[in-house]
This record gives sequence, structure tokens and C-alpha cells, in this order.
Amino acid sequence: MASLPRRIVSELNARLRSQETAAFVAGVESNLTQRRREQRVKSGSFRGTQVVVYRGFVADDVAKVRVRVTETPELPGDSRIPYWEVAQANLQRHAALRIVGAQVELRIGDHSATEITDSHGFASFSLAVPNLRAGWHDAHAVTTPIENGESASGTGRVVKPSLKAPFLVISDIDDTILLTGLTEGAAMLARTVLREASERAAIPGMSALYRGLARGMPTRAGNRKPTPTFFYVSTGSWSFYPTLQEFVQLRGFPVGPMFLTDWGPTERYLRRSGAEHKRTAIRRLLEAYPRMPFVLIGDSGQRDALTYEEMAREFPGRVSLILIRQVGDDDNDRNAELRAHAKELRAEGVPLYLVADAAAATQIARDQGLCDEETMVEVGIELPAT
Repeated sequence: MASLPRRIVSELNARLRSQETAAFVAGVESNLTQRRREQRVKSGSFRGTQVVVYRGFVADDVAKVRVRVTETPELPGDSRIPYWEVAQANLQRHAALRIVGAQVELRIGDHSATEITDSHGFASFSLAVPNLRAGWHDAHAVTTPIENGESASGTGRVVKPSLKAPFLVISDIDDTILLTGLTEGAAMLARTVLREASERAAIPGMSALYRGLARGMPTRAGNRKPTPTFFYVSTGSWSFYPTLQEFVQLRGFPVGPMFLTDWGPTERYLRRSGAEHKRTAIRRLLEAYPRMPFVLIGDSGQRDALTYEEMAREFPGRVSLILIRQVGDDDNDRNAELRAHAKELRAEGVPLYLVADAAAATQIARDQGLCDEETMVEVGIELPAT
């Protein structure tokens, strides 16, 4: 009898984690969203439609692009309360009414495809784009008229990485390039919600390192190899995408596609695993470019080191370098254990390094021929006199 409650709890947890339950909850949420939209249209308070085209990428002549269709967020009014307008804008983007079941056409050059938005307003495209040259290209999305109104459109960018580049880069965002302080609780939340992109702090020296990796090493002829493409992976919500993109550009990081998450239930999952989200995104990229080596950059504040180690083992020989920025003091138990583990991993052939700062990361990248001496100077490393 004593085991009965545990069995019931176990069965209940299994049901809650099942795809059937997730699909049911997602269906209820979708119906509520549709009803809310109908009520807003009927009352005349519907503000119109917004189309966001997220930065995508091309692999094997297929463009992978995500588009989201929502009600246009209400802009905050003037306020004398510090940061209140920023908080309103961030929260309203997150709470914006999703447009479910909208037909969206995506066009890249002469190629086009049509998809229908899901229960969270997303339309995911796999658009064939044969003979597209390497580099960035415009991607234009337009909806059919919604609620007897006008169609809506949006434009984004899609990148086709050069397979002649020396490597590709996958980077975490929070506490790797952007100071968030995920371990600081309320302080982290305040930075995320109350600060504009122009007020968010970058991790010192990291943008210079990333620009150096993008610049690469000159060849013997004095030329530069094609620029590596950068991909950014985070457990943050897609609602913060505009802020994160603006931050990357303002702070001088190479722009690139982002892999973020949607925090609501889906047809498959009631809740998300941050580590699994990152593994899925990284695996997807490693499989998309099977002949390309990768550099993985993260921090010790979450599970980046373990996730990157797992990916290096799953794809042996594909990961050239793993840089983990240290979060916290040297004598932190977690960092001490990771430092010892990193040494063991390198002996096994997994190139993982725990680094104190951008200068230490740059020195390792320079030693491995991934960036030039100019990068070291920009990061703040004093070079020996010649």
C-alpha cells in the first residue's frame, strides 16, 4: 500500500509529460487564442498584424527560415517612472496575441513557399533555393488578408555560409557575450526586462575576439579566407529577439541566425529543457554542414560545458575548439571541478578550455591559428616587444 502513492505520482508525471497531454493543452491554448482574437476584432480593438522574419540559414540548397505572425504590440506611452516604458515594451512583445492559422508566403529571390502559422503564430519554412551564392540574402514574407483586413509583410535575412571558410562558430548568448547574471535571480530579471539593448552590457573583450575569429588568419599570399558564419543559441524567448539582434549589432558582434525558444506549450512538449534545446540546435547545425569544423563558445554558469562535450563526442573530429567562459571566482567548486575535467577531456582529444576572460580565450584561439595578433591587441593583450 505504501508504494501506491508513488505509483500514482509516477503515472501522473508520465501522463503530464506525454505528447498526448501536450497536444491537448496546446489545442486548448490555440482555441483560447483564436477566441481572444475574434473578440478583439469584433470590438474593434485589434491593432493589426505584425510579421517578423527571423534570420535564417541555407544548407544543401534549402533555406531554413522561421516567421512569426502576431498582433502589432501596443507601444507604451510616456512615463515618468524610470525604465517603465522599456518594461512595458518587453512584456507586451511577450504577451502579443499570436495569429494562428494564417497563410504566409516566403520569398527569397525567385523562390517561394507557403506555410500556415501554428498555435504560437510561427511558420517554419524549408525553401529550396538552388544556386544561391554564399553570403546574406533578403527573405520577404507576406500573409493573406487576415480578418477581412489587409495583408501584412515583413523582411529578414538568410545566410548561406561559405564552405571554404576555415570553421563555423556556435555561441551561447547569456553570460557568454551578454551580461545577464543568470545566477543572480532578481538582478538578472531586472536587466532582461528593464534595459534597452543600448543599455545592456557586453562581456568585456568578447566582441573583439569574435571579430577576430571572423577576420581569421591571412594566407601566405596575404589574403583572407572567407568569413566564418556565426550562430547564436540561447534558452531565451523569441520575444526578446529584436533586443538581442540590436544588442549584437550595437556591440560589434558578427550578426548571425539565432536559435531561441518559445516558452509556451507545444503539440509535443508541455515544458522545455534548455539543455535539450541547445543540443538539438547544435546537432542540427553539425548535421547541416557535415564537412565543416566548428568552434563552440559558452560559459560555466549553465550546462554549456556538458552540452558541448556531448556534441564533441557525438561528432568526433568535428569540433576544433570549445571555449567556456568562467562565471564566478576561481575557487568556486563548480569552476574547480570543470577546470580539472577540462584537462582530462583535452587528454582524451576533446578540446575544451575553461577561460577566465576574453584575453585568455583569445590567447588559446591565437595559439591554434584561429585569429591574428591584431585580435590580441584589440582584446587588450600586451604583445612582447620585437
